Amino acid sequence: MLSEPVRHAMPYIALFNFTLVGVVLVVLGTLAGRRMMTEVPESVQNLAEFTTDWFVKQARGMGSDVVMLAAPFLATIFALILGCNLLMLVPLPIIHIPPTAFYSVPLAMALTAIFGIVVLNGIHRGILPAVTHLVWPNPIQLVSEVSDVLSLSLRLFGNIGGEYMVVLLVTQAAPIGIPVIIHGLGLIPSFIQPLVFTLLTANFLATAIHHESKEGEPAESERAPAASAAAASGAA
Repeated sequence: MLSEPVRHAMPYIALFNFTLVGVVLVVLGTLAGRRMMTEVPESVQNLAEFTTDWFVKQARGMGSDVVMLAAPFLATIFALILGCNLLMLVPLPIIHIPPTAFYSVPLAMALTAIFGIVVLNGIHRGILPAVTHLVWPNPIQLVSEVSDVLSLSLRLFGNIGGEYMVVLLVTQAAPIGIPVIIHGLGLIPSFIQPLVFTLLTANFLATAIHHESKEGEPAESERAPAASAAAASGAA
Protein backbone atom coordinates (compact mmCIF):
# COMPACT_ATOMS: atom_id res chain seq x y z
CA MET A 1 0.00 0.00 0.00
CA LEU A 2 0.98 3.66 -0.16
CA SER A 3 3.28 4.95 2.53
CA GLU A 4 2.08 7.58 5.01
CA PRO A 5 4.08 10.46 3.43
CA VAL A 6 2.74 9.59 -0.03
CA ARG A 7 -0.86 9.50 1.23
CA HIS A 8 -0.46 12.95 2.79
CA ALA A 9 1.09 14.29 -0.42
CA MET A 10 -1.50 12.74 -2.76
CA PRO A 11 -3.24 16.06 -3.65
CA TYR A 12 0.08 17.51 -4.78
CA ILE A 13 1.11 14.31 -6.54
CA ALA A 14 -2.20 14.16 -8.41
CA LEU A 15 -1.86 17.82 -9.44
CA PHE A 16 1.75 17.34 -10.55
CA ASN A 17 1.00 14.19 -12.55
CA PHE A 18 -2.07 15.75 -14.16
CA THR A 19 0.00 18.80 -15.14
CA LEU A 20 2.71 16.49 -16.48
CA VAL A 21 0.17 14.73 -18.71
CA GLY A 22 -1.10 18.08 -19.96
CA VAL A 23 2.42 19.27 -20.81
CA VAL A 24 3.22 16.02 -22.63
CA LEU A 25 0.01 16.28 -24.67
CA VAL A 26 0.78 19.89 -25.62
CA VAL A 27 4.29 18.92 -26.73
CA LEU A 28 3.03 15.93 -28.72
CA GLY A 29 0.31 18.05 -30.30
CA THR A 30 2.84 20.72 -31.27
CA LEU A 31 5.17 18.15 -32.81
CA ALA A 32 2.29 16.48 -34.65
CA GLY A 33 1.18 19.85 -36.02
CA ARG A 34 4.63 20.48 -37.45
CA ARG A 35 4.80 17.06 -39.07
CA MET A 36 4.31 17.20 -42.82
CA MET A 37 1.29 15.31 -44.11
CA THR A 38 1.99 12.84 -46.92
CA GLU A 39 -0.25 11.74 -49.78
CA VAL A 40 0.39 8.11 -48.86
CA PRO A 41 -0.13 8.16 -45.08
CA GLU A 42 2.13 6.16 -42.80
CA SER A 43 0.93 4.23 -39.76
CA VAL A 44 1.21 7.24 -37.40
CA GLN A 45 -0.64 9.51 -39.81
CA ASN A 46 -3.29 6.83 -40.35
CA LEU A 47 -3.83 6.56 -36.60
CA ALA A 48 -4.03 10.34 -36.22
CA GLU A 49 -6.52 10.67 -39.07
CA PHE A 50 -8.65 7.80 -37.75
CA THR A 51 -8.70 9.30 -34.25
CA THR A 52 -9.54 12.79 -35.51
CA ASP A 53 -12.29 11.41 -37.74
CA TRP A 54 -13.86 9.58 -34.78
CA PHE A 55 -14.18 12.77 -32.73
CA VAL A 56 -15.47 14.70 -35.74
CA LYS A 57 -18.15 12.03 -36.25
CA GLN A 58 -19.24 12.32 -32.63
CA ALA A 59 -19.49 16.09 -32.97
CA ARG A 60 -21.18 15.93 -36.38
CA GLY A 61 -23.94 13.83 -34.81
CA MET A 62 -24.98 16.97 -32.90
CA GLY A 63 -25.11 19.10 -36.04
CA SER A 64 -22.59 20.24 -38.62
CA ASP A 65 -22.51 23.75 -37.14
CA VAL A 66 -21.01 22.58 -33.82
CA VAL A 67 -18.23 20.34 -35.16
CA MET A 68 -15.48 22.95 -34.83
CA LEU A 69 -16.44 23.53 -31.19
CA ALA A 70 -17.34 20.07 -29.97
CA ALA A 71 -14.68 17.89 -31.63
CA PRO A 72 -11.63 19.55 -29.97
CA PHE A 73 -13.50 19.66 -26.65
CA LEU A 74 -14.24 15.93 -26.70
CA ALA A 75 -10.76 15.05 -27.97
CA THR A 76 -9.10 17.03 -25.16
CA ILE A 77 -11.17 15.30 -22.50
CA PHE A 78 -10.40 11.87 -23.93
CA ALA A 79 -6.66 12.53 -24.27
CA LEU A 80 -6.31 13.92 -20.73
CA ILE A 81 -8.10 11.01 -19.09
CA LEU A 82 -6.30 8.41 -21.19
CA GLY A 83 -2.92 9.98 -20.45
CA CYS A 84 -3.65 10.04 -16.71
CA ASN A 85 -4.75 6.40 -16.74
CA LEU A 86 -1.67 5.23 -18.64
CA LEU A 87 0.68 6.74 -16.06
CA MET A 88 0.01 3.55 -14.10
CA LEU A 89 2.25 1.73 -16.58
CA VAL A 90 5.22 4.09 -16.11
CA PRO A 91 7.80 2.35 -13.88
CA LEU A 92 8.85 5.51 -12.02
CA PRO A 93 8.24 6.39 -8.36
CA ILE A 94 5.39 8.84 -7.79
CA ILE A 95 4.88 9.28 -11.57
CA HIS A 96 3.18 5.86 -11.75
CA ILE A 97 0.28 7.09 -9.58
CA PRO A 98 -2.62 7.91 -11.98
CA PRO A 99 -4.31 11.21 -11.05
CA THR A 100 -7.68 9.67 -11.92
CA ALA A 101 -7.26 7.32 -8.93
CA PHE A 102 -7.58 10.39 -6.67
CA TYR A 103 -11.24 11.47 -6.58
CA SER A 104 -10.57 15.21 -6.82
CA VAL A 105 -9.27 14.76 -10.38
CA PRO A 106 -12.29 12.83 -11.78
CA LEU A 107 -14.55 15.31 -9.99
CA ALA A 108 -12.68 18.25 -11.54
CA MET A 109 -12.87 16.58 -14.96
CA ALA A 110 -16.61 16.02 -14.59
CA LEU A 111 -17.19 19.63 -13.48
CA THR A 112 -15.09 20.85 -16.39
CA ALA A 113 -17.09 18.68 -18.81
CA ILE A 114 -20.44 20.01 -17.54
CA PHE A 115 -19.17 23.60 -17.47
CA GLY A 116 -17.80 23.14 -20.99
CA ILE A 117 -21.19 21.87 -22.13
CA VAL A 118 -22.85 25.03 -20.78
CA VAL A 119 -20.23 27.23 -22.48
CA LEU A 120 -20.50 25.43 -25.85
CA ASN A 121 -24.28 25.50 -25.61
CA GLY A 122 -24.09 29.23 -24.89
CA ILE A 123 -21.85 29.83 -27.90
CA HIS A 124 -24.13 27.76 -30.13
CA ARG A 125 -27.58 28.79 -28.94
CA GLY A 126 -26.95 31.91 -26.89
CA ILE A 127 -26.38 32.56 -23.19
CA LEU A 128 -30.06 32.74 -22.22
CA PRO A 129 -31.10 29.37 -23.74
CA ALA A 130 -27.98 27.74 -22.28
CA VAL A 131 -28.76 28.97 -18.77
CA THR A 132 -32.47 28.23 -19.19
CA HIS A 133 -31.58 24.60 -19.97
CA LEU A 134 -30.27 24.24 -16.40
CA VAL A 135 -33.64 25.02 -14.82
CA TRP A 136 -36.16 24.09 -17.53
CA PRO A 137 -38.73 22.50 -17.81
CA ASN A 138 -38.55 22.78 -14.02
CA PRO A 139 -35.91 23.67 -11.40
CA ILE A 140 -35.45 19.97 -10.67
CA GLN A 141 -33.55 19.90 -13.97
CA LEU A 142 -30.62 21.30 -11.98
CA VAL A 143 -30.56 18.04 -10.01
CA SER A 144 -29.96 16.25 -13.31
CA GLU A 145 -26.84 18.36 -13.87
CA VAL A 146 -25.54 17.39 -10.42
CA SER A 147 -26.26 13.72 -11.13
CA ASP A 148 -24.34 14.02 -14.41
CA VAL A 149 -21.29 15.25 -12.48
CA LEU A 150 -21.57 12.40 -9.99
CA SER A 151 -22.11 9.84 -12.74
CA LEU A 152 -19.05 10.92 -14.71
CA SER A 153 -16.72 11.32 -11.73
CA LEU A 154 -17.69 8.25 -9.71
CA ARG A 155 -17.61 5.95 -12.74
CA LEU A 156 -14.10 7.07 -13.65
CA PHE A 157 -12.78 7.09 -10.09
CA GLY A 158 -14.31 3.74 -9.18
CA ASN A 159 -12.80 1.91 -12.13
CA ILE A 160 -9.34 3.47 -12.19
CA GLY A 161 -9.00 3.82 -8.41
CA GLY A 162 -10.07 0.21 -7.94
CA GLU A 163 -7.67 -0.99 -10.61
CA TYR A 164 -4.78 0.90 -9.02
CA MET A 165 -5.54 -0.57 -5.58
CA VAL A 166 -5.54 -4.07 -7.09
CA VAL A 167 -2.15 -3.39 -8.67
CA LEU A 168 -0.73 -2.21 -5.33
CA LEU A 169 -2.06 -5.24 -3.45
CA VAL A 170 -0.89 -7.74 -6.07
CA THR A 171 2.54 -6.11 -6.27
CA GLN A 172 2.98 -6.47 -2.52
CA ALA A 173 1.91 -10.12 -2.55
CA ALA A 174 3.80 -11.18 -5.70
CA PRO A 175 6.19 -8.47 -6.95
CA ILE A 176 7.40 -10.53 -9.93
CA GLY A 177 5.37 -11.86 -12.85
CA ILE A 178 1.73 -11.42 -11.85
CA PRO A 179 1.81 -7.58 -11.77
CA VAL A 180 2.73 -7.63 -15.47
CA ILE A 181 -0.46 -9.58 -16.20
CA ILE A 182 -2.50 -7.19 -14.05
CA HIS A 183 -1.03 -4.21 -15.91
CA GLY A 184 -1.88 -5.85 -19.22
CA LEU A 185 -5.48 -6.40 -18.17
CA GLY A 186 -5.52 -2.86 -16.78
CA LEU A 187 -5.11 -1.47 -20.29
CA ILE A 188 -8.73 -2.41 -20.98
CA PRO A 189 -10.38 -0.07 -18.42
CA SER A 190 -7.63 2.50 -19.04
CA PHE A 191 -8.95 2.87 -22.60
CA ILE A 192 -12.62 2.11 -21.99
CA GLN A 193 -13.15 4.66 -19.21
CA PRO A 194 -12.04 7.74 -21.19
CA LEU A 195 -14.15 6.42 -24.08
CA VAL A 196 -17.22 6.11 -21.84
CA PHE A 197 -16.56 9.51 -20.25
CA THR A 198 -16.25 11.13 -23.68
CA LEU A 199 -19.36 9.46 -25.10
CA LEU A 200 -21.45 10.41 -22.09
CA THR A 201 -20.19 13.99 -22.34
CA ALA A 202 -21.13 13.99 -26.04
CA ASN A 203 -24.57 12.70 -25.10
CA PHE A 204 -25.06 15.42 -22.46
CA LEU A 205 -23.89 18.07 -24.94
CA ALA A 206 -26.26 16.79 -27.64
CA THR A 207 -29.13 16.83 -25.15
CA ALA A 208 -28.33 20.43 -24.17
CA ILE A 209 -28.03 21.64 -27.77
CA HIS A 210 -31.21 19.87 -28.95
CA HIS A 211 -33.16 20.55 -25.77
CA GLU A 212 -36.18 21.92 -27.59
CA SER A 213 -36.84 19.12 -30.09
CA LYS A 214 -40.34 18.92 -31.46
CA GLU A 215 -42.94 16.96 -29.53
CA GLY A 216 -40.37 16.08 -26.89
CA GLU A 217 -38.63 13.54 -29.18
CA PRO A 218 -34.83 13.53 -29.37
CA ALA A 219 -33.45 15.10 -32.51
CA GLU A 220 -32.04 12.78 -35.13
CA SER A 221 -28.55 14.23 -34.65
CA GLU A 222 -28.79 13.51 -30.94
CA ARG A 223 -29.57 9.81 -31.26
CA ALA A 224 -26.19 8.65 -32.53
CA PRO A 225 -24.10 9.93 -29.61
CA ALA A 226 -26.82 8.91 -27.18
CA ALA A 227 -26.88 5.35 -28.51
CA SER A 228 -23.07 5.17 -28.48
CA ALA A 229 -22.94 6.41 -24.90
CA ALA A 230 -25.56 3.91 -23.79
CA ALA A 231 -23.69 1.05 -25.43
CA ALA A 232 -20.34 2.07 -23.97
CA SER A 233 -21.90 2.60 -20.55
CA GLY A 234 -23.34 -0.89 -20.66
CA ALA A 235 -19.97 -2.31 -21.68
CA ALA A 236 -18.29 -0.59 -18.73
